[in-house]
Amino acid sequence: MTDPQVTVERNDTQNFSGPKISTWLRDHVYLATVIILIASLVPRLFLTLSADPEDLIHPDSGSYFTNAVYLLERGAVLNSKQMPEVFRTPGYPVFLSAIMVATGKNVDKKEDRRLVLVVQTMITSWSVVFLYWLARRILPPLMAFTGALLAAFSPWSAVTAGFALTEGVYLLNLALLFFAMYLVVEHAAKLPAILVGGGVIGLLTSAAVFVRPIWPLVLLVAIALFLLCGDNRKKAWILVAVMLVCSASPLFLWKTRNLREAQFDGLSTVPGVNAYQYFSARVKSQLQGADGDRWVMLQTAREEERQWSHGLSVQEVNDERWRRATVFLREHPFLTVYTFALNAGEAIIHPDPSILRPAGLSFPGDTWVLAGLWVALLVLAGLGLCCTSNRDRDGGMIQRKWLVALLGICLLLTLASGITYGAGARLRVPLELIVPLLAAVGLMCVIRIMRRN
Repeated sequence: MTDPQVTVERNDTQNFSGPKISTWLRDHVYLATVIILIASLVPRLFLTLSADPEDLIHPDSGSYFTNAVYLLERGAVLNSKQMPEVFRTPGYPVFLSAIMVATGKNVDKKEDRRLVLVVQTMITSWSVVFLYWLARRILPPLMAFTGALLAAFSPWSAVTAGFALTEGVYLLNLALLFFAMYLVVEHAAKLPAILVGGGVIGLLTSAAVFVRPIWPLVLLVAIALFLLCGDNRKKAWILVAVMLVCSASPLFLWKTRNLREAQFDGLSTVPGVNAYQYFSARVKSQLQGADGDRWVMLQTAREEERQWSHGLSVQEVNDERWRRATVFLREHPFLTVYTFALNAGEAIIHPDPSILRPAGLSFPGDTWVLAGLWVALLVLAGLGLCCTSNRDRDGGMIQRKWLVALLGICLLLTLASGITYGAGARLRVPLELIVPLLAAVGLMCVIRIMRRN
C-alpha cells in the first residue's frame, strides 16, 4: 500500500512544480515568448528613457560614435585623428551605423543620441528572448520561463542595454550564438544542414569577437561543439572545421586590413594596452602594498608611454607594451597570478551601484542591496548545478551537458577580464546569460525542499 504521507508529499510537489503551468508553457510557446519579450523590454526601455542621454555616454563611447560616423561618411573605420582605427574592432560601430541609417539620425545632437540608444535598447532586449528559446530546450518549461524572467529583470543587463557601449550587443550576439549551437548540434543531421549550421555559428562567433576582441572565443566554441556532438565524431569534425573557417576568415580579413592600412599585425591593440597600462599598473601597486594607488599607477604608465612611444609606429608601440609588461610580470610571477585572480574575482562579484545613477534610482544602501541580489543569484546558481531533475515532477529533463558547456564558455570569457579592472559589472556580462538559468534551477529546488519540509 502507498503511504498516505508520501502521496501527500508527491501531490504537493506536483502542485508546486506546476504540471498545469508547465503544460501551458509548452502549449503556448508564442504567448510565453511575448510575455518574456515584454518583461525584457519594459525595464530596459524605462531605464533608457528615464536617463539623460549624456548619462548613458561612457568615456569609451566617443570612440565608438566616431568610428560609426566615419564609417557612414567615408566608408572606413577611422579614429578621432582620421587614421585607420586599430584600437576598436568594428562590431559595435557597425551596429551603431546601421541604427543611424535606419533612423536617419546622427549622434551630433542630444535627442538624436537618445533615439539611437532607444532603438539599440529595443534590439538588444531580444537577447532574453533568444535565451528563453534556448532554455526551453535544455530545461523543464517552468525552470526555463523562470530563468528567462530572472534574466529579463537583471538590473545589470537591463541598464547596459541602453548604454553606448558593447555590453548589450555582446549579450545579444552570445545568446544568438548559443541558440544556433544548440539547433545545429541537436537537430542538424544531414550534411547540407551541418555545413550551413557550422557557417552560421562561425559567423556569429567572429561577430562576437568583433564586438569584443577576445579571439580565444573561437577556440572555446570549437571545443564546446566537438564535445557536445558526443559520439558522432564525423559530424563533430565537419562542424568544427566549417565553423573555424567561417569564424577565422572575417577575423583574418580585418587583420589584413590593419596590416595594410596601419601596418599593425593584429586584431586590436586593446590587449596590449590592458596588459601594460592596467594589469602591470595594478601589479606594481600590489608590489608597493598600496592597491588604492592603482589609478595613480595607471596614469603614470600612460605618461611614460607618451614619452617612449614618440616617433614609433603602431606596431612598434604595441610590441614595446608587451615587451615591458612581460619583462615586469615575469619578475613577479606569484603576484601576477594573484592580481589576475583579484581582477577577475572583482568583476564576478562587483555589485556596481553606478548602474542606478543614470535613471536617478540610486538610494542609500544600494550597494548592499545589489550585492545581496547578485550573491543570492550566484548561490542559487551553485545549487542549480547540483540539482537533479525528474521528468514526471518537473515536466521535463535538465540537459546538464549544455548548462556546463555554456557555463564554461561564459566563465572563461569573464575570467579573461582579469587583465584589466575598473569596469564594475561590465566585464562579467557573459554570466548574465548562464547565471539566471542555473539560478532558476536552484530556486525550484529550494522551493521544492521547503514545501517538502
